[in-house]
Amino acid sequence: MLETVVITGGTAGLGRALVKKWLAEGWNVATCARSHDALNHLRDESNSEQLFARAVDVADRSQVMEFVQEIINKWGAINVLINNASVLGPRVEILDYRPDEWDAVMRTNLDGAINFCRAVAPQMSASRSGVILNISSGAGIKGKVRWGAYAVSKFAIEGFTQVLREELSEHRVRVHAVDPDKMRTKMRADAYPDEDPTVLRTPEKVADVIFDIAAVFEPQLGRLSVTDYL
Repeated sequence: MLETVVITGGTAGLGRALVKKWLAEGWNVATCARSHDALNHLRDESNSEQLFARAVDVADRSQVMEFVQEIINKWGAINVLINNASVLGPRVEILDYRPDEWDAVMRTNLDGAINFCRAVAPQMSASRSGVILNISSGAGIKGKVRWGAYAVSKFAIEGFTQVLREELSEHRVRVHAVDPDKMRTKMRADAYPDEDPTVLRTPEKVADVIFDIAAVFEPQLGRLSVTDYL
């Protein structure tokens, strides 16, 4: 039986590169995003029966639970979960943040990861096997001006990951926060419009490292940076 990975936010940037990498390695891949058009494009581009893609709002717990149950019904188990879905949000000072924009970032970046962990972790715990990778950021380690809700959500992801790691360790489920560092993505370009993207590593290069972290070897550290493995 093939192993199965779930990758949230799989239609662009790092998420898309992760989907392509896991498919190339022969895994069953389940991914979600909010855009039907982007998902259809990914299906057409991948042309693989091992890809299961659905429109899901990661902040909606019921949608997440339904999606995860579909995957388990289809393939029997989930071996790896990668919480990648995130949004940048406005680059303004915190006191100027509109409450609805703040909530939207936190719901996607933090609540989305928590929802998927709640849905997937019980099955992993029962089988005493599994890997959960929560994609973090350097913005979640040191606060910077005008990083607002994005930074706060990543600080929260770091703390959530530490707690979950301790709680699931006795069930032999590995949990890591992974910092992909600087990448050639639209989100990075939106955050740093004056930066030369050609000096940045590609999402495909980062995806190769994340695959190794999840499926090839078992790192002992809790928080991982892709840069440490290049």
